[in-house]
Amino acid sequence: MAWGLASSQQPFLWVVRPGLVSGLDWIELLPKGFREGVGERGCIVKWAPQQEVLAHEAVGGFWSHCGWNSTLESISEGVPMICKPCFGDQKVNARYVIHEWRVGIELEDG
Repeated sequence: MAWGLASSQQPFLWVVRPGLVSGLDWIELLPKGFREGVGERGCIVKWAPQQEVLAHEAVGGFWSHCGWNSTLESISEGVPMICKPCFGDQKVNARYVIHEWRVGIELEDG
């Protein structure tokens, strides 16, 4: 994911929650040289007001796990989604986003 963002040459905001990976504090898993490679084009933070971010005119897409709140916020703001569901209702939500409402695409493994 990190190198995909770097290769896109697009500005991005990436929210990485602390403690998401057991035993790690925050962004230690990012590849060496990634932060330097993206420079000021990439903003990596621990938290952001998601609804306010999605409402900003500069946002062109939202990579989401498709939790219900995130799905509703993205649809409400008219922001297309890249869906990467993990478990539970996220898979059903992603199916609706992709196949029924047609406001997103699925990021597949491989």
